[in-house]
Formats: sequence, structure tokens, C-alpha cells
Amino acid sequence: MDSLTQVVLGASVAEATLGRKVGNKAMLWGAIAGTIPDLDVITRYLTDPISANLMHRGITHSLFFSLLAAPIFAWCVKRSPGWSLIGFLAFMVFFFLLSNHSLTAILIIGVVFGGLALPAYRLSSPVPGVTTWDWTKLFFLSLVTHPLLDAHTDWGTQFFWPFEYRLAYKNIFVADPLYTLPFLMCVLVAMFHRRNYTRRRRWNNAGLMISSGYMLLTIVFKGIAYNRFEKELDRQGIAYVEMDTRPTPLNSILWNAQIETEKGYVVGYYSLLDSQKEIEFSDEYPKNHYVVDSLGNPYVLQQLNEFTAGWRMFYHRGDSLIMADLRFGQLGVNPNESPFVWQYHVFRDPTGMVRANQQQGSISRTEMSRGISQLWKRICGN
Repeated sequence: MDSLTQVVLGASVAEATLGRKVGNKAMLWGAIAGTIPDLDVITRYLTDPISANLMHRGITHSLFFSLLAAPIFAWCVKRSPGWSLIGFLAFMVFFFLLSNHSLTAILIIGVVFGGLALPAYRLSSPVPGVTTWDWTKLFFLSLVTHPLLDAHTDWGTQFFWPFEYRLAYKNIFVADPLYTLPFLMCVLVAMFHRRNYTRRRRWNNAGLMISSGYMLLTIVFKGIAYNRFEKELDRQGIAYVEMDTRPTPLNSILWNAQIETEKGYVVGYYSLLDSQKEIEFSDEYPKNHYVVDSLGNPYVLQQLNEFTAGWRMFYHRGDSLIMADLRFGQLGVNPNESPFVWQYHVFRDPTGMVRANQQQGSISRTEMSRGISQLWKRICGN
């Protein structure tokens, strides 16, 4: 999920764990813990983009990491909360400076973190009567709920690292306002009540229950959509090998199905608000996987096959060979015309090595605007 959602979840879980004893300090450290697993994106500065994508949501999103890191962070906070907080803020400043090179961005980063430092430092003072074990529970629960939430998205998480299997239930989009905004509102209201007030616990618990209830609802919606796609494929006589369903951006009403056939892929969309029973599927997109063998199955294509979990196709755009990652869907909801969002340019460099670069800026503003307009209309149903 997006960073804001993970911060809210971490703060809420920490509040439920230790809020009665430490008040807003629990929310502060829970929000920090909810951020930590996603700092694995720093690998993009240490290796090539494709390897970094493979490593993302790996070890830091695992049960192993939560078990290992929780007592370490707990010991640091128990021993020296002020210095621990300064260390985290310093790392975040370094991380943002690493990813931004403009003077304006650097000034904004300085102002933001400078403004956060003083109130955050005041919240970091030691609390008598709170043990290292108390802090360990807070950090473990705030860390482990991060990958458990991410497991519901398309990308999934390598929760059982070092095993390579990824949990990916694909029942919620990476950013869903209906999950995040009510949750955020409840946590903010709870934050302004004193730690021993019953209302504080009620508001925080309400946020956890509403968000969890919505998550369960998206699983029900996924089942309804899957069943609907399955029946329609059978009715239209479309033979298929495998089907993958997921929600479209920012909602859980409109669902996308990618259907693997013997030679290619078929795409369809279904809204829970559809009054029209028939689902229009796209023409078959050819897989063209013969390209892999013709290039000698180089390492970079093996990496991309692992990254896409096999959901990929090749096509030519002019003289360029393009590989589309199907998992992240299309920009828009016209199955025959909308471009796939994630694409790679596959080429040989001057030394003859096969390489792949993710296409940046290949989608124009006009295409983006049209795609958003199509999405909204299609959510409302046929």
C-alpha cells in the first residue's frame, strides 16, 4: 500500500498496543515502524532497476525481519529515544536528498524535517514503567502488519523470506481512499484525546475495525468478480489456461481480468454496478514468447519473467522490441486500445549484451487524462 496508509496503520496498531501507557509516543514510534520496511527502495541506488524491483518487498517485508528488527529497535528506544529519533530523521533526510537534486526540493526537505524535529523530539522522552518487552511488542506488531497489508496488493510480499514465494491476494489497489481516509480520520481524532480516555481507544479501535471490514469486503468483491468473469468466459466459449483478477486504480468496484490462453492473453473489465450482463473481452494479445529463445534467454529476461510471474508479452513498436508487464493493467479501460502501464524496451547494447530499460514518460498527458475519464465512467457501470 502507499506510504500514508502504512504510517496510519503503524500508528494505530502501536496505539492499540501501548497507547494507554505512553500516549502519542506510541503513535509516533508506530508510524516510524510502519515506514521502515519500505526503505528497501534504497536498493535502486545500489543496483540496476530490474534487480531493485525484484528485491523490493523482499527481506524487509518478511516475518524474519520483523522478528529480528523489533527487539533491536526496542532496545534503542528504551535506552536512548532521543538519539534514536534523531538517527531516523537523519536517515530520512539523507534518503530524500539522495533521490532529489534540485535546490527547491532540498530546501523543502530541510523545512519539513526541521519542523518535525522539535515536536517529535519532545515526544521521544523516556517513559518510566515501560519495559523493553513492551517496546518490542509495539515494534513487532507495527512492522509485521506492514507486509501483511501489502500482501493484499498486486505486487505482494516475500513474507516467508528466504523462500521466494510471494503472498499476493490482489484484492485491493496499492492506494485506495476508501481504506485510508476513514482510517486516517479516526486515528487523528484519537490522537487529540488523552491517553487514559475511553474515547481515545474507541476512535482508534473504530479505525482498525472500519479498515479491516473494508478489506474483507474487497475480498468478497473479488470473489463476485471472479465468478462473473468465469461464467462469462464459459458462456462465450473462450478456452483459457489461467485467469488473474484485480481491482482497477483507486477503487474496489471496477475489476480487471487478465486471461491467459494457449497463445496469448485476453483482457476484460467488470463493474459491480454493471446492469449489462455481457462482458466485452479484448481481442487476443499474442504472447510472442518465442522472442526469449531467439535472444538466447538472457539473464535480464529471466529476471523479468520472475518479476512478472510469467504475465508478460512482447511486441514491436517501430524498430523497438517492447515487453509489457501485464500485472499492473492498462491505462484506461478500453481493452483493445489502452496501453499497458509497465513496459520495458529490450535491446542489445554495443557489446552485444541484451538489456532492458523500463519505459519512462511513454504515456502522454492526453492518454493519462483520457484513461482517468474512461476509468470513472466505467466504474459507474454499463
